[in-house]
Amino acid sequence: MRIILALGGDCVGMISRAPDFQLTYDAGSLPLTFGVTADTDATLVVNAPDGRWYCDDDSGGGTDPEITFRRPQSGVYDIWVGAYDGDGGEAELFVTELR
Repeated sequence: MRIILALGGDCVGMISRAPDFQLTYDAGSLPLTFGVTADTDATLVVNAPDGRWYCDDDSGGGTDPEITFRRPQSGVYDIWVGAYDGDGGEAELFVTELR
């Protein structure tokens, strides 16, 4: 079941109730980036270990979202891959520490 995201600000699109992916991360000195490549207009929502919400629509180029934490925290990151206009499709989430 999809719901309309109602977090405000840069958070747009539709996501599921439960996260699509959960990462338990041990922070070091490298940045942490989450991104999505998709054939449709995807969105990305991350709930960071401190409880703050981060959202993106098109920062990864074209209609692909990307969120980078320059100084990531250790802990659990909950990640949702959403659809901007509700049109779902194939999407690939990537997580990297590479710059």
